[in-house]
Amino acid sequence: MKIVLIGGGSFVFAPTVLEDIIVKQRLTGCELVLVDPNLEAAEAMAAAARHIAGELKVAMRTSATSNRREALAGAQFVIISASVQGAHRWQIDYDILSALGMADQARECGGMGGLMNGFRSITLLMDICRDMEELCPEAWILDVTNPMPRVVTAVARYSTIRIAGFCNIAYRGAEGYTFLPKLLGRKAADVSIVSAGLNHFAWLLQITDNATGEDLLPGLRAYIEEGSWAEQDEETRRELRIMKRWLEEYGAIAAGHADHHAEYLPPQRDIHYTTSPPYHGSAEERSRRMEELRQIGAGGVNWNSLFEHGSWEHPVLLELALHSGGELSLDILNVKNEGAIPGLPADRIVEVPVKVSNRTILPLAVPALPDKLLELCRAVSDVHELVAEAAVTGSREIAKLAIDADPAIVNKAVAYTALEQMLEAHADLLPQFNGSKQCF
Repeated sequence: MKIVLIGGGSFVFAPTVLEDIIVKQRLTGCELVLVDPNLEAAEAMAAAARHIAGELKVAMRTSATSNRREALAGAQFVIISASVQGAHRWQIDYDILSALGMADQARECGGMGGLMNGFRSITLLMDICRDMEELCPEAWILDVTNPMPRVVTAVARYSTIRIAGFCNIAYRGAEGYTFLPKLLGRKAADVSIVSAGLNHFAWLLQITDNATGEDLLPGLRAYIEEGSWAEQDEETRRELRIMKRWLEEYGAIAAGHADHHAEYLPPQRDIHYTTSPPYHGSAEERSRRMEELRQIGAGGVNWNSLFEHGSWEHPVLLELALHSGGELSLDILNVKNEGAIPGLPADRIVEVPVKVSNRTILPLAVPALPDKLLELCRAVSDVHELVAEAAVTGSREIAKLAIDADPAIVNKAVAYTALEQMLEAHADLLPQFNGSKQCF
């Protein structure tokens, strides 16, 4: 099995892939190729992987390259965790939006920031898809790049490459759903939870006590609605106030962090909007992690430290099930709806639990969303569709339609001005908006 990781120099996600392949699954015979424009980082990660595999006697091949096409030839799975100049480009957007009085729109996934981040990420992903259609047309993309639903929508609509999107933000913990059970004095292992909706916009639909089968949703709703949270810290009380407001307005409990959900909603006074690049690692931290990688690769330090701050997403598990034909259940995956959420079109990208069987991903039917929430999810999904279409075609008119449709953007006229300024600022990454090319 050949796995390509694009973003192989990442200090957060790449170690998680290494841990899953080498330490947890012991994938003897696997070939892993780490691709990154920062070849030094990718080579250091590959050296660490080879050292760990050697210690654990896992016979596999690991290499690093900055040549994407060279890596993709013959691949079966392509994991993508990459953002082109992420922090730098986010800062450009923030400065433009701040000057126009729209600093709260400098978001990663929604609003004007999510629009531009979507354009940049989709352009990258579609370029990768064109290479894959030539070099490994049967391979799967397992995407971790944000904005998740917009990226997956673009690939699913405008490419022949199969794709699924990974983002477990609704868990709010590395070990599964942690925040919501804790409000009831329970641990993640004590309950079964079903959440569904859209990525970074998923909602709690079921919560059940594993031991007794008791429906815990009425009790959780009552806890949030009563507004007596004296035992909680101030940050949790802030979130609960927001969740209570949304519960009253939309009829459901937000499964993820309120600040993530708020990216897709109009500005609200009690939301913490981002004021610094939403990407992991300062320059100082990256320098320290690079030195740590070199020492691990040389056998100078214990390699367990590499896995202390990993990702919550584990696409390697899906790879194994798809490769072997085995069965797997996942609480959260971004795939086509195909009837899982009643009332949303079958081809829309949604976030739902799935079952994998016979090399097929099957979205599982979930309880119906409340009417008002369904209407809102449909509106947000409509924006995802328009952003994907604008990014692929390079249409400024469709980009404006996305702004018109986006409930997160209130001042449409100023947003049009911001759009033109940001398209000019990022013209080198987005040539399709200047008539130079199209992604399809």
